[in-house]
Formats: sequence, C-alpha cells, structure tokens
Amino acid sequence: MGERATHRATRRATQDGRYWQVSRGRAAAIAGAAVLPAALAIMAAAQPGQQPAAAATRIAAEAVRAPDPSRTLAPAVTMRAWGTNNDGELGVGTRTPLSDIPVQVKLPSGVTVTAARAGCQDSVALTSKGTALAWGDDTFGTLGDGGTATVRTKPVAVKLPKGTKLTSIRAGCAHDLALTSKGTVLAWGLNKYGQLGDGTTKNRRTPVQVKLPKGTKVTAISTGCYHSLAITSTGKLYAWGYNSRGQLGDGTAKNRHTPVQVKLPSGDKASIVAGGCDYSLASTKDGLFGWGQNDEGQLGNDSTTSTATPVLVPLLFRGPGPGTITSLFAGCDHSTALFSKGGVLAWGNNNAGQLGTGTTTSSDKPVGVKLPTGVSIKSIASGCFSSLALTTTGALLAWGENSSGQLGTGSTANSDLPVPVDLPPGLLSTSIGSGPGALHSLAIFAASG
Repeated sequence: MGERATHRATRRATQDGRYWQVSRGRAAAIAGAAVLPAALAIMAAAQPGQQPAAAATRIAAEAVRAPDPSRTLAPAVTMRAWGTNNDGELGVGTRTPLSDIPVQVKLPSGVTVTAARAGCQDSVALTSKGTALAWGDDTFGTLGDGGTATVRTKPVAVKLPKGTKLTSIRAGCAHDLALTSKGTVLAWGLNKYGQLGDGTTKNRRTPVQVKLPKGTKVTAISTGCYHSLAITSTGKLYAWGYNSRGQLGDGTAKNRHTPVQVKLPSGDKASIVAGGCDYSLASTKDGLFGWGQNDEGQLGNDSTTSTATPVLVPLLFRGPGPGTITSLFAGCDHSTALFSKGGVLAWGNNNAGQLGTGTTTSSDKPVGVKLPTGVSIKSIASGCFSSLALTTTGALLAWGENSSGQLGTGSTANSDLPVPVDLPPGLLSTSIGSGPGALHSLAIFAASG
C-alpha cells in the first residue's frame, strides 16, 4: 500500500515518506472540568460501575490543578485548539507534542476568524474578511503562503488571487480547499493523486483554481484525506483525487486529476457532502448515500462491502423520526450525522468509542449517540477516530480516541460516551472544526457577559 493511509487499529499512514501514527486503546469515560451543570458533569465522568461520588472526587482533583495563565477569560472573540501538536497544528507558537486541554491560537492582531478546519498535520481558518489563515506542517505547500518553510507554528496568510473573497474552507491530509464568493474552488498543497483538481500532480504552494466544467457554480465543498468533492448550484456532485477504493463515486478505481461527476441516481440532487479517508457521504433529495471504502461499515448500509458507486444508507427509526440531516461528517472509518431535531447518529468503526454509544462495538448501520439528557446539539465535527459536538448553550462535548488529547478533557483516556471539553469559565463556543484525518480539534469562542 506504500504511502496510502490504512487507518486501522494502531495504524501508520505516510505522506511521501512522512509518517504519522495513531494508537488506540479501549474506550473509557473520562472527567473534564464541567461546562454543563455539575450533576451532568459528574454523571459523564463516572467510569462504568463507578459511583457518582467517586466521579465527583475526580472532578475536584481536576479543579485544583495549578492555574494556567493561558486559560484566563479570553478576548471577545478567540480561537482555541487541542490535540496533537507535533507540527505546530495548534498554532500556539511551539511544537510541543500535544495539549489535552484547549489552548489559545496565536491569531494575528485584529483578525477575526469565523470557521476552522483541521488537516492531518495542519489547520486552516476563514476570517471575517473572506481571507484564510493556515498553520502547521508545510512540507508540500499546505499552508498556501508561497513560502518554503516546513513548519509554521503560528497562523500565516494564505496567498489568494487578488480580489478573491472566500466563503468556506476545508482541510484534507496535506491539501486544502476553499470556496470563493463567485462559486469557484481553489486548492493548494499536496497533489500526488490529483486532489487539487488542476489537471496535474504537481504540488502547489499557493492556491490554484480547480478545473470544474465551464459555467459550473459550486455551493459546497469537502475534502477527504486525499480526495476532494464539490456540490454545484444545480445539485450535481463532483469528485477528484485519490480513488483506489472508489471514493470518487464514478464507478472506477482510477485517480482523477480533474473533477468527475459522482454517479448519484438519475435526477437526484446533492445538498450536503462529506469526504472521509477513502470514502465519501452525501445527503441528497433521495436520501443518504455512501461510497468507497467500507471495511469497517463506515458507509452505513448494513454491510462491509466497498463500492465505487453510491449506495443508499437506510435510516430506520422507531416512533417519530429525528428530522432531516443538517450536518454530515466522515472520519478515518466512522461517520456522524446531525439531524434537524438535534439527534446525532453515528456508524462505522468503534474500537475507541467514536460512535458515542457507551460501548466499543462497531456498527455497519447508523446508531444513536448517547447524548446527556436535556442537551441539544447545534453542530458536529469528526476527526480521525473522534467526534465533537457544540451544544445550543455554547458548551462542547467530545468522544472517541484520545491518545493525543483530541477530546480536550485534560486527559488522554478514550471515552465511549460524550463528555465535556475542559474549557475556562465564561467561554461560549460559536463554531467547531476538525477533519477526516485529524488528531486535533478547533473551536471559536465568544466571551460571555
């Protein structure tokens, strides 16, 4: 398989000879400083079979840690990151191995960010002015600033074409995408498999335009680990890049250096798309579809058979349904969907508890994430083996693999149930982000009061 990410238990993926490794243990519920009511935090912290009083003692122990100056009340708008930091992807100015609690990203003075995504070894953020910042590993030009540095531990400006205004950004494994206000798509970074969509396999250190069919206007984008996707204003879905497992959905296993149309059912129209590591998902007029790698049931179609064309994901519910899909994320080999009534479903590999069901049993069809009672979810995000949720009250929950601190709980223990992210008091999150191959997470905050 060479440089292709295999993404299995204790897996090692390569990017042109550069290695990153993830080790996964058994999932266990963990404690974080409570951002939800105290009773909820104690319940979430309890280990299986552990009494609430013992969980309370663990929370109290967290509360008396030495004060961290970086965790005082933040400015009106700020960004924090947590998880792996071997390549400076947390943006704090250092390359310390990891942070298991959210730390403040060192944004340029006067810059406000509105959205962020995590790549395998980099991060990218959208600013309120429609520009982009990036930081972390830059071996293949992933930061898009035109420089030759291999690592940037603080955000730098992506060199956009003059007059360009961005509306959306996404991060893969060493390549990034951006959607412009004119409906065009820009890409930069690693291009070995054609994931930049410019008709070549040449890496790009500054953004180039994706060669979509003439007259195409794009309304949504996504990145897998080594492939890219886009939805047009007419509901067509295009994909390009790595395709060894059929993740482009064109019926082949051939890499594509320019976009090809995904073979959705005739007349169907896509509205939401999510790229994972070697597979893809889309919510359409006709339902939820998946295609590509399926060895862990990540397509959710009640099988583990991979497919090069989209297959329908059955969504069966007892009683009233959860509404329509509003958000869709794909990780290394698990998937997560948020519904309009606040419910969250997940499917695929669950060795690290990334399905949030309270077990480590994998599922090849959607199952409900066990959210704390009374909690409503506003948005979700998924990393490689973990997931993140933003509640309607601005709190954060996380679950799954945590060896790099990507749950942000002040621990590196896995959790098979959603638990609170350890945030300083007074912070309310407005946006969250991760990425299909990421071992770190990002969130934007506004200070309360």
